[in-house]
Amino acid sequence: MSATHVRVRVGEEHYALPIEEVTEVSELPVRTPVPGAPSTVLGVASLRGQVIPVADLSAILGLGRSERPARMVVAQVGGQRAGLAVDAVTDVGFLPVASEPAGGRHLTGAALVEGDLVGLLAVGSVLDAIGGGRG
Repeated sequence: MSATHVRVRVGEEHYALPIEEVTEVSELPVRTPVPGAPSTVLGVASLRGQVIPVADLSAILGLGRSERPARMVVAQVGGQRAGLAVDAVTDVGFLPVASEPAGGRHLTGAALVEGDLVGLLAVGSVLDAIGGGRG
């Protein structure tokens, strides 16, 4: 994997996803609720004719939410694909190698970037937590 990542903000926290596991970034689309879905799932959305689950990254990571998510990062690992609702996409670019150990089950480590501690997301683990939108 490259050191290029998509950096996002969720509440006051900063996270990064490897660019190879991000297929697109967009405004948070209109979603259709799914009865019986986990509380982390905001619903499903049509993305160019394909239905994908949209999940709240804040809820997956166990963070409080201070604002409504405004953006969606579509992530894909293998056959799993889903939209992750985030507050903002802050940057796409180089991220240094993780200098801190992983602090949670959905993280592979953390790096200090411009004074902010940025958690490196284990995208496969995040997608597994929501069922991953197989197909």
